[in-house]
Amino acid sequence: MEENLSYAKTELTKALLKLLESKSLNDISISELCEEAGLSRLSFYRNYASKEDILRQHLDQITTSFLGTTSVNFRTTPKRRFIVYLIRHMQQHKKIISLLIDSGLSYIVKEEFDEAFTRSIETYHDPYRCYVASGAYFNLIYYWFLNGCKESPEELAEMDLSI
Repeated sequence: MEENLSYAKTELTKALLKLLESKSLNDISISELCEEAGLSRLSFYRNYASKEDILRQHLDQITTSFLGTTSVNFRTTPKRRFIVYLIRHMQQHKKIISLLIDSGLSYIVKEEFDEAFTRSIETYHDPYRCYVASGAYFNLIYYWFLNGCKESPEELAEMDLSI
């Protein structure tokens, strides 16, 4: 059963990302999404409450993988090194981040930044600092993507980014 759920989630994610390349999220129906995924509507509703939930879960998996495979931590990693790691991570997922920004769904990326920062540093800082840091780094990434990702991670890290 778990394998079937995992398969359904994977196929729904792939289908949604493919459809987002040519349509807005609002223009994609659940029926169309399920048809593209080769699954029933029941498979969608068994796993998700909304199309946004597919994207949220996908970003959460990306973030969890990043945090689990690196020793980078906002609190303990020097700021420049943290920025380089963060930007490199975003480069690895440039396609989905660009797709979400171009589709007007950057708020989902921002929500993931908020979740990741509060999850990883809330025991060390008050919530206000978590959200300030999250917002600052999200906006750095957002602006970098809007400008075509021209600067290298090292160049961004060298800018005076007093947070």
